[in-house]
Amino acid sequence: MKTRGITLRELMQLSVLGKARVISGEQGLDRVVRFVDIMEVPDLKGWISEGVMLLTTAYSIRHDPSLLAELIYTLDNLGAAALAIKPARFLKEIPQSAIEASNACGLPIVEIPPEIPYTDITQPVTELLLGRQAMLLRRAEEVYRTLTTMVLENSGIQAVTDNVAEFLKAPVALVDPERKIIVSSPADYEWRQEAVPLNWSIHVDRRTVAKLLVDKQRLDDMEEVGIEQARLVFALELMRRKVAEDTEFRLRGNFIDELLTPPLPTRHEVERRARQLGMNPEHKWEVAVIEGESAPSEETVNRLLEREAKKRGVTPHAEYRSSRAVLFLPTPEGRKLSAAEDIQESWSRTLEGWLQDKSNGLANYRTGVGTPEYLWDIHTSYNEARKALSVSRRLGQGTGSVTRYEEMEVYHLLEGLGGPGFERLFERKLGKLLQYDKEHDSNMLLTFYHYLECRGSLIDTANSLYIHRNSVKYRLERIRDITGFDLNDPREQFVCHLCLIYYYLQEK
Repeated sequence: MKTRGITLRELMQLSVLGKARVISGEQGLDRVVRFVDIMEVPDLKGWISEGVMLLTTAYSIRHDPSLLAELIYTLDNLGAAALAIKPARFLKEIPQSAIEASNACGLPIVEIPPEIPYTDITQPVTELLLGRQAMLLRRAEEVYRTLTTMVLENSGIQAVTDNVAEFLKAPVALVDPERKIIVSSPADYEWRQEAVPLNWSIHVDRRTVAKLLVDKQRLDDMEEVGIEQARLVFALELMRRKVAEDTEFRLRGNFIDELLTPPLPTRHEVERRARQLGMNPEHKWEVAVIEGESAPSEETVNRLLEREAKKRGVTPHAEYRSSRAVLFLPTPEGRKLSAAEDIQESWSRTLEGWLQDKSNGLANYRTGVGTPEYLWDIHTSYNEARKALSVSRRLGQGTGSVTRYEEMEVYHLLEGLGGPGFERLFERKLGKLLQYDKEHDSNMLLTFYHYLECRGSLIDTANSLYIHRNSVKYRLERIRDITGFDLNDPREQFVCHLCLIYYYLQEK
């Protein structure tokens, strides 16, 4: 533990220094003295420590007193507290340049009468410093014992915070890495975090998990001791929270596995265990599966999910399996929302925003979302999310997209139709176009599919294929020439769209 020591102003009150006087640098009287030392050589670098009060007769610079000014600047740069000189024997008087240097940098020069032995100074100063440190250590033990007892008795982090605030006689708060209040005392204190001058980091598992804020300009020795002990106790409390959260997360994961794997538990059992684990069984839950070539960042997904959960006031859950993140997303049942609000607040829209925001690093992932179900039927939503992903992959939908099963349900049903009937229909309608692609190594069939998927929009089709709009226009003209279709005929569009969906589902 690093204590602040005693200020030079306090030391000057010692009887042994009653005849000593501060001749310059008075603005530095509040510098903290941690120990005393005696100068024997002019080269101080490498052995001067912060907070030292240096005693000297200036013997080592007696032949060149002008070096004293340089010595003062060196001491100031090294964090010394003061320079105490017996000038009578070797210097006769302190050079004016040294006094000017002392006043300039605020390092006090203390003139000591020649008749005072060094030991008469070092002994009482050392005793005073050691006494102060012993007192601080005792106080540290008292504070630590009080706070750790509160933790061991499970008084809660709010009680610990209240105790620290009472000890410091100032408002106190813990904030998370996103600067959101975890706990504060007083609880209703209006924090303006950018204006709080004092803050300390709280570390758990070598990570900064919180900051301790104190709305106070400065702390005295006792308060600094209290802060060090408070940081340790807050770290213990946050670690305990983390262990509890990790345990609950693991139990939720086990529960989820049971909900997705036959034989499924009864509805009554699901409701009971869900309430124990903080998963509201009265909510509707939809499953979203995020996948890519590699696993998505757990830290990123958890951060985004936690932020959205706080906004919605719900408790979602995330599992990570192979290269997938599986999200279980609740929505309170019976919320009265307009159609516009429902779209805006849907989980699908939120997930779409995550994937499209490049700063999240999820642009190379795609997501499938199942329909909302109660927890005892959550396996249905999970299977639907996977089917939505499967269909979207085979239909060539790019990364960064969110596919809802409700949008792909009819496509999924087409997989089971098959048979020679569909093959003959495809050959009759689009056989020439497929043959043209094979002979010319072109993408007419794919262009036609995207054109129909984009409801006839040239701009959207161009964006989907990453080509220029004029290229789309040219290809559509060739498609019209090859097939003889009226591309604006709704019936032809419908039949060709079904044929193309069938073809790509079967092909991939």
